[in-house]
Amino acid sequence: MMKRAIHIFPTFHSVDKIQEIRHRYDPLSDKIPPHITLVFPFESSIPSVDILVHIKSVAEHISPFPMTLRDVTGSGGEFLFLNVKEGNDFLIQLHDQLYEGILAPYRNPHITYLPHITLGRPGNSEEYSSALEKCKDLKESYHTVVKEITLEEIGEDDVSNVIGRVPLKDNRF
Repeated sequence: MMKRAIHIFPTFHSVDKIQEIRHRYDPLSDKIPPHITLVFPFESSIPSVDILVHIKSVAEHISPFPMTLRDVTGSGGEFLFLNVKEGNDFLIQLHDQLYEGILAPYRNPHITYLPHITLGRPGNSEEYSSALEKCKDLKESYHTVVKEITLEEIGEDDVSNVIGRVPLKDNRF
């Protein structure tokens, strides 16, 4: 059984501030770059090639799209989120379609999907409140164009290992 997840690894002009916050509050900051999760970590014996074929079947129907992230908010009393302001509908569409077919059994109906980059998971409620207060002044907007979906394997030490990248539909034709 391998533990895998499906993400978008956005590229921004500068991620210094994002990484500064993540290094401070996210224990996974050195193990995986800033990302938007489309399919949450799952353990499965499905061959990676089959998952990549499934991702391709979804990706070939969606063109590259612009995405903007801005504003830090809290979630569930424990997470710091950098919120998606543009591109949300495409991300939700990708999430929903990826959880069909061979990945349908791994969808958790108890979780509402809210696209974001996790900036941190402070250890306790005091740290959480303090982190939110420190992040409230982060007003930068982060713009990019989403062009591909990434399948990763999560190692025993929680390090992300990219297994494959699938481009979104080539709309040049």
